[in-house]
Amino acid sequence: MNNLSPPLFFNKKERLIFLLFLITILSCTLSYKYYQFHTLKSQKSAKIEANVLLQYTKMRGDKSYYVLKLQSNFGTFYTTSWEDLKNLKNKRISLNIILKQVSFVDFLKGFYAPSFNLSLLQGEDFRKPLRDFILSQHQTQLMGEYYLSLFLSDPLPLPWRDLAQSYGIAHIFAISGYHTGILSAIGFFILGLIYSPLHKRYFPYRNRYFDLGMLVLLLLIVYYFLLTQSPSYLRALAMSCVAFFLIFKGLDILKLESFFWSIGILLSFFPSLIFSVGFYFSSFGVLYILLFFKYFKIPRTLFQKLLYGFFLNVFTFFLMGVIVYYFFPPFSPLSLTSLIFTPLFTLYYPLILLAHFFGFGGLLDLLLLWWVNIDTHTITLQPNLFFFLFCNFLTLLAIFYRYAFYTLFGVNLIYYIYGIYLFTKTP
Repeated sequence: MNNLSPPLFFNKKERLIFLLFLITILSCTLSYKYYQFHTLKSQKSAKIEANVLLQYTKMRGDKSYYVLKLQSNFGTFYTTSWEDLKNLKNKRISLNIILKQVSFVDFLKGFYAPSFNLSLLQGEDFRKPLRDFILSQHQTQLMGEYYLSLFLSDPLPLPWRDLAQSYGIAHIFAISGYHTGILSAIGFFILGLIYSPLHKRYFPYRNRYFDLGMLVLLLLIVYYFLLTQSPSYLRALAMSCVAFFLIFKGLDILKLESFFWSIGILLSFFPSLIFSVGFYFSSFGVLYILLFFKYFKIPRTLFQKLLYGFFLNVFTFFLMGVIVYYFFPPFSPLSLTSLIFTPLFTLYYPLILLAHFFGFGGLLDLLLLWWVNIDTHTITLQPNLFFFLFCNFLTLLAIFYRYAFYTLFGVNLIYYIYGIYLFTKTP
């Protein structure tokens, strides 16, 4: 059956006009960011307020100091303190920062700035009652912090980070597009049960799916502020808004052109994404899924669709291999289990969210504690720059040629097998 969806643009003139619009938006966004940067840097020591996202200690010689990851109204940055600080995580502080050595590019992508005159601001995190409610359902701090990461985008505890590296499942712990999709499905289901009878009785003339979509988007936006503006979730939320617009305009969101224009929209409003490895992974992951749809048509029967979904997962896993290991080289053959854990998480996440809602969040604690305490190890598997660029080049070719898509898959598969070989040779 032919795709009856209208094109995103009808001619080159429309594409050019929209491109100029995006360039204008990008110029305005960069101008505003530069205004923020210039205002702060023009001060000898700018006084700001920020939320403490992460706090940990490091050693220099025989002395220890604190590293703080902070979220301010202009972005995320790091600072250090030699003072004997209390636990400031999830608290709001004021401090003076020195931006003398910080360039505008550093300002966009995240930076380190020396600081002084650090002080705790009055008032509790508005999420404290929710945090306490989640923590109270678990007997160990480790499990409580794990679920705070899963639901509120807190930093993942170290034992869970090690496990995520070994099993190749870091993507399911970082709240992003994967979670947005699950939350959207939950939202449509629950709100549909409530809204459908009202729609049928009082306003059947309205587009029910449009109304539900707007309500779900509103809930996703509220959740964004509940997460204190998580960058990974913001990317997913912005992409959801773009997808919502395309769908209800009757446009095909699975077209590659729609994908590239969506990337352009995100970069014009959030230019710092150009420096984000997470955004790079997300973009390539979506691109590989779209290429799979392009070269393998969706079957008709249920069994064939299940096989189709499995092979989609397999292809995406291996196609992402080289580019992931270039930035994150820890490797273990256990990462193959992500082919099972990723779809299982689709069931686990809403069920455990529901369990926490009713106060039974600790149901799986014993099983998860056993899992996280299993000894695993990884090796370093880092492709060189040439190989990394070669796979990026093959990705571009795969947009136009089927053989390049297969070649890219084969290259990544061979490299993964090579990683298994090195792993078996490591004592």
